[in-house]
Amino acid sequence: MLAHLPHTWSRAALCLGAVAALALPTPAQARPMVLVFHQVGTAGGASLGISPEALRHRVETLRRLGYRFVTSSEAARAPAGERVAVIQFDDGFESVYRLAFPVLRELGVPGTTYVIWSRLNRPGSLSAAQVAELRAAGWEVGTHSHSHAALADLSPGGLRRELAPGEEAGPQTAQCVAYPLNRHDARVRREAARQGLNCGVAGGPPPLTRADPMALPAPAITPWDDTLLPLRTRWGVDARTPLLAAGLLLPALDGLGTAHPLAAPPRTWNAAHYELLGNGLITAAWRGERDTRLAWREGRWSVNLAARRGVGPGQAAYTGLGAALNLAPVTLAAGLDSGGPLVGGALALGGYGEVWARASRVGGEWFWAWGGTLIPVDYVQLSAAQDRAGTQLGLRAALPWQSGEGRPLRVGGGYRWGEGAGPYAELEYRVGSYSVAAEVSRGRRFGVRLTAVW
Repeated sequence: MLAHLPHTWSRAALCLGAVAALALPTPAQARPMVLVFHQVGTAGGASLGISPEALRHRVETLRRLGYRFVTSSEAARAPAGERVAVIQFDDGFESVYRLAFPVLRELGVPGTTYVIWSRLNRPGSLSAAQVAELRAAGWEVGTHSHSHAALADLSPGGLRRELAPGEEAGPQTAQCVAYPLNRHDARVRREAARQGLNCGVAGGPPPLTRADPMALPAPAITPWDDTLLPLRTRWGVDARTPLLAAGLLLPALDGLGTAHPLAAPPRTWNAAHYELLGNGLITAAWRGERDTRLAWREGRWSVNLAARRGVGPGQAAYTGLGAALNLAPVTLAAGLDSGGPLVGGALALGGYGEVWARASRVGGEWFWAWGGTLIPVDYVQLSAAQDRAGTQLGLRAALPWQSGEGRPLRVGGGYRWGEGAGPYAELEYRVGSYSVAAEVSRGRRFGVRLTAVW
């Protein structure tokens, strides 16, 4: 094990600094307020449904707060400092036309609906005639992809197929895309721009700076928005905010005040995470040790945090925090960890993934690592990572089940050499932008990983 940490507060300071910068909300400035719903006339909350009466109340509340209602593409072009709001409906349900359209027309509010084009004209979905009528009334009709695929899991060919304008969209092509399941990355955003789309909507809390027009934030709705909406508009509070704060505070407070040996950095941690990053992610894993990762993107910059706790018999700990700048196709990173400075870099692989490297000095010793992620075909991911302690190779694939919901069931496995040597297998299930994964490795060692992306 490495030398003992001379000041146990340093690792807490790294985490608490990230909390202050990312998790704690700041007064919202020039951030479009995007309210995203799916069905109309169904239960609210996690179902993303809303009743016509509640919809009217939300519009009236935002108007009292000084918001002007616009479409998605207008929000992406809105001047800094202007309060604009978007009423958005994903998936293209027929109930939007039947129940939401009359309410918003009466209130003089344009809506934006994102259509899954393979479902157009099907029972329960919008028809081509209804889409044309909404457009004529001042609504924006965007794309929610061709088949509601998990875009961040697709190869370049799959992305072109899902994002290319099709004949079913009619003569007026879409300007904006709502990323299905809130899953996107730099590859997805680039392909959307290549296909002529000039704005995109993702989930998650608002950025600290001006929003990226290709990834406008859309904070998750809650059952309590009738009460919380004024607070959310002022502070940018999102349903993920408690998860974000807890994910940072727990490793910061874990073992605080007690001297622990220094652990090596996590083998698979990419301090220059950008190419395969949306607007952010947080993951917490338990596999004999406790491993927390956070990534947050602001334009061409990203902040990446890794925290290991309870490593080995000595309960060793590690914390690393890096800032990365994307200079496509290269991303460069620098930061600090438990032992001093760290540096890293990544190289995009032409839309198929990335390779990365990282080096830092911990306990007087240099620790290096390199790895990569490759997406050769749709819904298949190959990964590799190597450091001084060993090597890891993995394969993950999505089962061809519920393709219209991004194939939420994933299976994978691989082999580790060196530290933690032996085979492992994992099973992952996704619900929208959240996922839970279970791993079994040699010696019946069991692990769990929870992840939220936006």
